[in-house]
Amino acid sequence: MASAIVVRGLGKTYRARDRGRPTSLKGRILSGYRAPKREPFWALRNISFSIPRGRAVGVIGLNGAGKSTLLRLIGGVGTPDEGSIKVNGRIGALLDIGAGLTEDLTGRENLFLLGVISGMLRSEIKAKFDDIVEFAELADFIEQPVRTYSTGMRMRLAFAVAVHMSPDVLLIDEALAVGDQAFQRKCLKRVSEIRETGCTIFLVSHDEAQIEALCDDVVLLDHGQLVAYGPLSETMAIYTASVDAKVAEVEARDARLPPKVVEAVLEAEVNRFGSGEMAIELVTLTDSEGNGTDTLVAGQGLNVSFRYDPRELDVAPIALIGIYGPDDTALFETHSDRAGLTLTPGGGPNAVTLEIARLDLAPGAYRLTLGLFAPDWHTVYDYHAEAYPLQIVAANEAAAPSKGFLNPPNAWHRGETVGDDLASENA
Repeated sequence: MASAIVVRGLGKTYRARDRGRPTSLKGRILSGYRAPKREPFWALRNISFSIPRGRAVGVIGLNGAGKSTLLRLIGGVGTPDEGSIKVNGRIGALLDIGAGLTEDLTGRENLFLLGVISGMLRSEIKAKFDDIVEFAELADFIEQPVRTYSTGMRMRLAFAVAVHMSPDVLLIDEALAVGDQAFQRKCLKRVSEIRETGCTIFLVSHDEAQIEALCDDVVLLDHGQLVAYGPLSETMAIYTASVDAKVAEVEARDARLPPKVVEAVLEAEVNRFGSGEMAIELVTLTDSEGNGTDTLVAGQGLNVSFRYDPRELDVAPIALIGIYGPDDTALFETHSDRAGLTLTPGGGPNAVTLEIARLDLAPGAYRLTLGLFAPDWHTVYDYHAEAYPLQIVAANEAAAPSKGFLNPPNAWHRGETVGDDLASENA
């Protein structure tokens, strides 16, 4: 069977907007603005599939999956940056219901205008005029200017024109929610009738009931990638599982406590040092589950985050984080340069996070030290010495150490000694 739509290696990219960019040439010169290097955003990438003539295919996916972008590219709105699209036959597109209507023209004039834009001949429009008006339920208003129409009336007019143009391929983007429930049922019936003529249907919708009522196959997208394309029941099962996983993730995130903002009393040349060319701001702590806290159970993970303001400097600083005991003993200290991480230069405020998988410290009160240094370590920009409190409590009092700072997982066991074992073997 010949294919109605063939998509091969399709990709569409967009440039992320730089909100900090000056809007005039003068502003760019005076500010010394330098555009940061930005990775392109791929709305679609590596999309390939083929749809036989006469099939009804639904397109599903969570928000931001690329569904509408795919539909618009197939409809000729925009051009792909990679790959190719081939559509065989006349296209009818319900992409933006109501787009193309002219306020000062009457409903009759807009009907002809929309029909011509859609590729219909004037003679064809005249032959179908009464059917279109009857379908749109606008007989009493067709000679009135469209500016007097309600939103529902505009949508009904545009939809009625689109579904009376006898297309070979019909593209629908969330358009079946037009009007009240009675009109929606009429829309669904009309689409079913068009399908029975052998028209290929390509439908984007969040309404699973619509997909199941109209479609044979389903395309599942996720973050611009093709996850699955196949029979309705199989692909919908994959989609349902992904939705359930997303819901569970959101519920778990909502149940977490927000990051704990750790306050510190900072005093220059007492516990705060540095040139001041950069500044550490907004220090937050979370545990391994993402809950904000400054009290951890021994063995839990710890995430230390802070925001920094680069001020006038356009260099990538080195971040340092340390944990100190109550007697000022350095228990742990590391820095971003050691990890090979280059921080974001300039443009701030920027942020950095240190993730510690587990913190096996003995119960007690500890202090965190944070620092920002020049890339060559010759300049201290901002250094907060043992300024931020952290409390560790025991997970199991019996396993807590009697001395020292380390509290690794441990357990005592009663049994025969090694000497007794050797003595029995030599007997």
